[in-house]
Parts: sequence; C-alpha cells; structure tokens
Amino acid sequence: MEGYGPASYGDAFADIYDDWYPPTLQTRAAVDALARLAGGSPVLELGCGTGRLCLPLLERGLEVDGLDASEAMLAQLRAKPQAAALRAHHGDMARFDLGRARFGLVFAAFNTLFNLGSAAEQAACFARVARHLRPGGRFVIECFLPAGAAADAEAGADSHNGGPGGAPTTDAIELRDLTADRVVLRISRQDHAAQTVSGQHVELSEAGVRLRPWHLRYASPAELDTLAGQVGLVLEERWSDWSGAPFDEHADQHVSVYRHDAAPSPPGGL
Repeated sequence: MEGYGPASYGDAFADIYDDWYPPTLQTRAAVDALARLAGGSPVLELGCGTGRLCLPLLERGLEVDGLDASEAMLAQLRAKPQAAALRAHHGDMARFDLGRARFGLVFAAFNTLFNLGSAAEQAACFARVARHLRPGGRFVIECFLPAGAAADAEAGADSHNGGPGGAPTTDAIELRDLTADRVVLRISRQDHAAQTVSGQHVELSEAGVRLRPWHLRYASPAELDTLAGQVGLVLEERWSDWSGAPFDEHADQHVSVYRHDAAPSPPGGL
C-alpha cells in the first residue's frame, strides 16, 4: 500500500483501539498461556499497542518490555497508571535492537507479525527475535488463516490462479458499524500472489471522513516454520487458540510456540 509505513496502523487506530478491541475470554486465556510459557523469565511483547496483554502480564509479577512502531500507541499505553513499571520501546519489529537484553519469552499476538508487509521483513523479525532470546527461550505468535490464504502460501505465488475465478485480487466492502450519525465501512483488497490484504476503515460522520488504513502480509504455518528454522527456532507446540485446543483442518487461526534450543550466529548485518 503506497504511503503505508511501520507506524501507520498504530497511528490510525490508537485513539479507538481499546474501544474497538476490548478484552475477551481469549485475552485472559492468552495471558494465562503466556505467563506459563514465560516461567518467571523476562518477557518482550512485539507490537504491544495500548497494553492489552503486556499490562496483565506485568500485573502477574513478570518483568515485561513492550515494543511498538507507533508513538501514538505508546502514548496511550504510557497514560495508563499500571504501565509505570513497563519498559516501553519505540521501534520497528523488523529492525529492533535492545542491546544486551535477553528474554525467556518474546511474543507477537493478534496477527501482529503480519503487520510486517513483506516476507523479507518477517524473516528479519524472526532473526531479531532469535538474537534477543535466551537459550531455551520461546517465541510465540498468534496468526490467522484466512479462507484460501493458507493454500496460496503453501502453493507459492507462481503455482496458483489467484482468487475466485482465477482473479488476481479479491475486493470486499463490509459494514462494520452503523448509527444514526455515523457509519464505518471496512474496504479491503486481497492480492493472492503477494499474499497481502490491504484495507481502510472509513468512518463517515457529520464531522467529516476519517481513514484508518491497515496492511497485512499473511503466511502459512509451513512458511513461518521455515523462517523460524533459518534462525535456530524449532516448533515446540501449535494450537488453534490460546486455550491449547488442537490445531487441525478446522482451525481458522494458530498459536505457534517456537523454542530457541541453539544459539547460532545471527545472519550478517544483524
């Protein structure tokens, strides 16, 4: 998406994020699972946003750092009283460097990894994570499996015919919210060859028009496993949700746990 950068999503959604995406039962399950996987070791959340997960982990007594590319998101996070003990960092998930800090758990929830808009950036993120993990530490990701997207990713860009009827893209317009004085539309385009979905939440009201852009580059579990293996991370567990339900053909998302059993030298330039 032209003009879209690492901070674009956070800058666009920071003011309404907590209202649009309040905690759910899955949030509690995620906190429980992450706290168990951390085992008392330091934790780093990538794309920490307004603190939906990192603040409850902090309240569990864990040492927590958060990283986000959007200063607007971090401002919302820092304004919360419970964030006083959190170490919040402004940075890009594909390029961050926290010096000598090493973590027992790094995680990217709620499709955050897919906010990195290219395969190269996602590979760079895995490499950065591996560099910041302690031996035996874990990297946990929560990612969706959109209809048809997993098959596209498995087959490769040159070996499929795109969307329905062979179309290279699939467009959609959906109604997200409707009141007497406001309407919110979700407009998106999926590029099957590039494995991307780009969109806008368009808010129309008497005050005017507000655009909230977003862009995702999705990948199959197999592709993510390959990226992990390239930097010494081994798949330990894969679930269909944070409660630990088995991952099978009926799943529409996955929670994957990678373990850093070795400490290979990072690729050149890291």
